[in-house]
Amino acid sequence: MVRLISAAIAAFAITIAVAGGLHSAASAAAPYTTPTPVALQYEEISRFAIPPASPEPPGFFQDDRQAIMANASAPAAQHHGLFGNIVNGYQSAMSGIQSMQSGILTRLTYYHNWVRTDDVVRQTATIVKCDLHQYIQLDLAHHTYTITSTLPSPQPAPQPGMPGQRPTTSSAPGTVDMTVTATRSNLGPRTLESVPTQGDSSAVSMAMTNATGSCNDGSFSMRSVEYISNVGIPRAYCPLPRTSAPSSPQEYMSRGGCVPRIHGSASGMAGMGGMSAGNRLAMYRMAQFGGAQTNGQMFGTVTVAGNVRWLYKPEADALFSIPPGFTRQQ
Repeated sequence: MVRLISAAIAAFAITIAVAGGLHSAASAAAPYTTPTPVALQYEEISRFAIPPASPEPPGFFQDDRQAIMANASAPAAQHHGLFGNIVNGYQSAMSGIQSMQSGILTRLTYYHNWVRTDDVVRQTATIVKCDLHQYIQLDLAHHTYTITSTLPSPQPAPQPGMPGQRPTTSSAPGTVDMTVTATRSNLGPRTLESVPTQGDSSAVSMAMTNATGSCNDGSFSMRSVEYISNVGIPRAYCPLPRTSAPSSPQEYMSRGGCVPRIHGSASGMAGMGGMSAGNRLAMYRMAQFGGAQTNGQMFGTVTVAGNVRWLYKPEADALFSIPPGFTRQQ
């Protein structure tokens, strides 16, 4: 009896071992793979800071988003008649000004060198596919879409006296003393919306004096604050026509016939926003500018990011396809 029990136990053990070996072999042959995210998505709030208002500091993305959505869900009452149309127009204009100050909410998605931009409040979206020369506009509220080709139209070569030539100045060439002061400072690390960032502050001021001829005296100053993450952004833009943009303040002013004499260091101007270089996500970006023409007041713009997430292929494919049931408009 003891021998029978021992034999049975041995047979059972061999069966378990064989089954386990088969399971292990099957697992080794077909290991489970974790899906890899293929698209980046985040939201941005952009606003103007018009004096006497000051630019908002970082750290309030979610509060601002809730305020924008709350205002969007309470549309202004519409009026009728001639006077009512005037009131409606005034309300629309004031709403536009309020949107610029309270912020415009957009959602951006990057996939396969394609870019989708959603206007969250207006329920519209724009998809740009440069490699396919497609510009797709979606009306998510009315379930319609349009497709436009981005192939450039052939342009005639500029002829003498036609637009497109370098402008000439009617004033005699002149000179001006331009004094440039530029500073930068490290603001240190900061986590915004659960995303680690590095802060940077830059300031540039220019004063033009002793102007002659086509030059003018004046002043200009600019200040920026950025908190940049390590999240890479694929910057895929459709090709643009080549332009001969000025590469320096001297060249910009010289095109108008004014030759500046630089004092100080203009190299610091490259630091204005140079930290991000456009290839990393800025979780916060503020820029202020002003000068003699603004009576010394500083106007500003602020862009804050939030709701950063990575998408998998099925969701990304759906976002960059025409949704089912949508009707094409001409």
